[in-house]
Amino acid sequence: MTKPVSERIALVAPSAESAAILRRDLIEALTARGHRVLCLTPPGLGKYARILRAAGAQQRILEPPPSPLRLVTDWQMISSLVTQFKDWQPNVVVSFGLRTSMLAAHAARRADVRRVVTMVNGLPSDGIESVGRRRFAEALRASDAVVFHNRDDERTLARLGLLRPSLETVVVPGSGINLTEFRAEPLPTLDQGLVFLMLSRLERRRGVLEYKAAAQRIKKAWPNAVFRLAGSPSDARDAVPPESLDDGGTLEYLGQLDDVRPALAACHVYVYPSYAEGMPRSILEALATGRPVITTRTPGCAETVDEKVSGCLVAPADVAELVVAMESYLRNPGLLSAGSRAARLKAERRFDVNDVNAALLRTLGLT
Repeated sequence: MTKPVSERIALVAPSAESAAILRRDLIEALTARGHRVLCLTPPGLGKYARILRAAGAQQRILEPPPSPLRLVTDWQMISSLVTQFKDWQPNVVVSFGLRTSMLAAHAARRADVRRVVTMVNGLPSDGIESVGRRRFAEALRASDAVVFHNRDDERTLARLGLLRPSLETVVVPGSGINLTEFRAEPLPTLDQGLVFLMLSRLERRRGVLEYKAAAQRIKKAWPNAVFRLAGSPSDARDAVPPESLDDGGTLEYLGQLDDVRPALAACHVYVYPSYAEGMPRSILEALATGRPVITTRTPGCAETVDEKVSGCLVAPADVAELVVAMESYLRNPGLLSAGSRAARLKAERRFDVNDVNAALLRTLGLT
C-alpha cells in the first residue's frame, strides 16, 4: 500500500482565538492524516496557543505593523507573510477573516504556493466597498478555490462579477460544530422563569442593543423572565461598552466565558439578532445543545433556523418583531420541547463538523 503524501498546510487566521476555537477540529483532522500544519496568527492568550499545540499545529506570530496607514500596514503584512511562506514552504495556504484572507492570498501567490484557498466567512453588512472592492477582487483572482459559509455571500460576489468562471467555489455551513463536545442537554425547569441567552462579542452589528431593548420591554409584562448576555468587550468601531449594559438588573451580563456550555444548558431559548454574518458559531452551539433559536433573516443567520420548527426568524434591527418572537415562548412554553428536539436534529443533519471538514479536505486537495 502506498503511504499517503504528507503535505504542509499554512493556516492564516485573524486571531489566535479564531484559529483555536473555529478550526481546531480541522487542524486535528489534518494532523491525524500525517500532514503538517502551521498557524500564522497575531499574538493571543496562552490558552489558545496551547489548544493549537494540542491539536498538533505549530504556531508563528504575526506582529501587527506599527504604521497607522492601512495601505502601508497591508503591504508590510503581505511582506511578512511572504517571508514566512518562503521560509516554511507550505504546499497549501488556507486563510479566513476577510482582510486576513485578502493579504494571505496575495502573499501566497508571491511566494509561489501551489494551492491557495480563501475562506469567505462573512461579507460586511455595509457592503464590499468597505474593505476595498478592487483589492478583494485581486485576492479572489489569486485564489485557486473560495470557500463560503453561506450561499447568499456566494451569490453576492457572483452578482458583482468577482467570481471568475474557472474559480472553484464551495459552500459549507460555517465551521461546523463538534456534536460530541456539544451534546443535547435537557431543558431546565421553569421554576425560576424562562431564560433567554445571547452569546456575542459586544458589538452593535451583533444585535446586542436590540436584545437589551427587547429584554427591557418584555420584563415589564413578564417579570419572571430572565435575560442573560455573555461575551467579550470589543475595540471595533461599533463596540458596545460593557457599562452601557447595566440597566438596573433586567439584563444579566456574564462577561466572557471560557466555556459556554453551562450557560447554554441553563437557558431555554437562544437569541442572536445579528445584522448579517457568515455562519454564527454560537447559533450552531445552541442548536447542538438543543435550544430553539431566534435570529434574523440575514445572510448566514437565516440558514440556521427552520421557521416555527427549530426557532424564529425576525428582521434585523427590529426590536418590535424580536419582542413578539421572544414572547411567543413565554405565552406558549409548550413550544420549547419540540423546538429543542428540532434544534438538535438540525445540528446533526446540517452542521456536523466532520461533514464540514470532509468538504474542506477535498477543497484543499488532501483526500
